Amino acid sequence: MCQQQVDSPAASRSNSAVVPVRFGAGHLVFRQLLGALTMAAVVGVLTGPCAGLWQARSAYADDAKIAAKQKVLILRTDGATVTDIQRQAASKELQNQALRYRQLDIVFAAGDLTEEMFEFECTDPGVECLGKIANKYKAQLVVYSELIKNPSGQLQLNMRVIDASQNRVAQSTVQPLESLDKPTSAVQRGLVVLLGPVDLPSDAAEAIGTVQVVLFGGGVALVYIDDKLVGRTSVTGLKVQVSAGSHTLRVVRAGFKEWTAKVNVNAGAVVEQAVQLEQQAQVQDPTGLGGLPGKPVETPLVQKGWFWGAIGVGVVAIGVATWLLLRGDDAPKTGSVAVSLDHADAYLDPVFGGATGK
Repeated sequence: MCQQQVDSPAASRSNSAVVPVRFGAGHLVFRQLLGALTMAAVVGVLTGPCAGLWQARSAYADDAKIAAKQKVLILRTDGATVTDIQRQAASKELQNQALRYRQLDIVFAAGDLTEEMFEFECTDPGVECLGKIANKYKAQLVVYSELIKNPSGQLQLNMRVIDASQNRVAQSTVQPLESLDKPTSAVQRGLVVLLGPVDLPSDAAEAIGTVQVVLFGGGVALVYIDDKLVGRTSVTGLKVQVSAGSHTLRVVRAGFKEWTAKVNVNAGAVVEQAVQLEQQAQVQDPTGLGGLPGKPVETPLVQKGWFWGAIGVGVVAIGVATWLLLRGDDAPKTGSVAVSLDHADAYLDPVFGGATGK
């Protein structure tokens, strides 16, 4: 309720001062409520566009993340020189291995390559035809594969990837198949050439465990895991990260017997393996020449008795042979000579007073 005092008209005309007005408690509450509503309206006006902008940016980020994945179309394997079973087996393996590329948006053709080509009236799976098929699936890349037999009769997988945006062959490869029972390695190698290495999923890190090798007595030893040298032991041992599963552990140290064992490693676990090496038997080396430990040392030839005996016999034999060849005939030889005289020619001999003696 409002109370107001008003002076007389004369006083009002002569005095222009504002007449004081006194308000009640209800009016004050009304004013506070009105101020709060006004403030709320101002805040709503200011924050509304910001919230809408944030939602728009979030949606755009999600769309951009999806768009960042390049879409790749995987066609079914072609092959006119092989059976349908062989061709289908290669196609299935190609699809399974392509799904490992989680950094790419992998899509598969709905029908066989012949059906896809028939839709666009193509007679040859060339770049232009495969580009049209890729555009149908809104894919930037298309992977084409063909299973054939080479002149020697061996199966091989011809693969190429087409860049539909540039209408060209981006990459190609030929991978031999050992057998259709195990086409995995050939398909994996081909996809690595065409699409690059596989971006391992985040859960792959959880499939890693650790093997810690501790050597009793200390020292340095070589550690092999699955026949691959992974390091040397130290005072605190050796820690090696390996994939989860069964592995062959081998420890080698000079002068000790080789130690081998099987270890099972679980994902995220640490397997501590204590190793005690057994020393090999040492064989004395009488020559002091440093024979290898653990191996018998043979006596040198010059220290064997029969060697010098043979040398002596040989020297004596050579001396005797030389003396026989080089010795001289110093002693005179004697004998008898028989002489006969021809009576018819005796007169010629001066001894008998022949013609020479006249």
